[in-house]
Amino acid sequence: MKSTLYLTAKVLPGNKIEIQNLNLTEGQTVEVIIIISESNTSIDSENNQSPSLQERQAFLKLPLSDRRRILETQAETMLSHYQQDSEWQELMAGDIIDY
Repeated sequence: MKSTLYLTAKVLPGNKIEIQNLNLTEGQTVEVIIIISESNTSIDSENNQSPSLQERQAFLKLPLSDRRRILETQAETMLSHYQQDSEWQELMAGDIIDY
């Protein structure tokens, strides 16, 4: 059975990453998956960027009333977006074709 550790590492000089964990033993073979945070990559539009894991965790730590307020604001933004953009309505107006 595989166990999973979630660690955050900082890239060191020379583009090196060092991992230390008491659960690892010298000579042990491990699999390493590197996920590069989107905040470090160049993305044209901030609106198209998914929240990072840290941002999602911070959101979940907020009180329920704050989370509801944020989600309500986002829902209102999406409502106005879909009301202004009628292209999606035209796609949904056609006949359903059963193949």
